[in-house]
Amino acid sequence: MSTFDHANLMQGINECLTPFRKSQSEAMQGFGQLARASMAEGAINAKNKELIALAIGITQHCSGCVGFHVKALRKSACTWAVALR
Repeated sequence: MSTFDHANLMQGINECLTPFRKSQSEAMQGFGQLARASMAEGAINAKNKELIALAIGITQHCSGCVGFHVKALRKSACTWAVALR
C-alpha cells in the first residue's frame, strides 16, 4: 500500500490552479466541460472510464491523476477489489 500523501498533493494542485481558474476562466470552463463529457455514461459506463483513467495515471506515474481518479472512484462506490483487477 502506498504511503504517498495524495490528499495533500491534490490540495496543492487545486491551490495552484485557483489563480489560473480566475485568469483563464473560459479555458478552465472548457476543460471542465470536456472532463464531464468524457466521463458521461455511454458505451462505457462512468466507473469503467474512471478505472481506465486511473490505469493511465498509474502507467504515467502521475500521482495527481491517481489521487483525483481514486477520489472519483470512491464517490462512485467502486470497491478496492474491483479497482485492483
